[in-house]
Amino acid sequence: MQPSLTFRPLSAPLPDKVLLAFRKDAGWSNRDTSASANAGGMGGLVQWVTVESGKKRVAIARLELAPPQFCFVSDLIVLNAHRGRGIGEWLMKQIEQHCLGLGIPRVLLQPMDHNRAFYEKLDFVADPLIAGFLKKEIRPQRRVLPF
Repeated sequence: MQPSLTFRPLSAPLPDKVLLAFRKDAGWSNRDTSASANAGGMGGLVQWVTVESGKKRVAIARLELAPPQFCFVSDLIVLNAHRGRGIGEWLMKQIEQHCLGLGIPRVLLQPMDHNRAFYEKLDFVADPLIAGFLKKEIRPQRRVLPF
């Protein structure tokens, strides 16, 4: 893991050229880049978040916030040169903390076949109500007192 990572929620939509560059780096097609990528498909408020290492943006994710029920995560991309360093896991933990701060207790996502194991390692489980989706119930850590 890189020592100087910063989680940054954006107050404006992610610029198209940034999204296109991240998608190209990830080998994704450049479909759905502007209006649809910044609109709430499930009825929530879209917020982009980034991870910065020093002055370089190394990861992004699209959050669709639907408080108080859930946050839908999509377009999570770590630049290829920065993969394998724990940034994706760190970003997901930051997203969970961000959601808790907003009073959102559940994170949903629809993984691709090649990254399903990554999310399952982070305690995401199959959502019984939505085929192909994973969910994670997040709650503030409670101290367990020994008796």
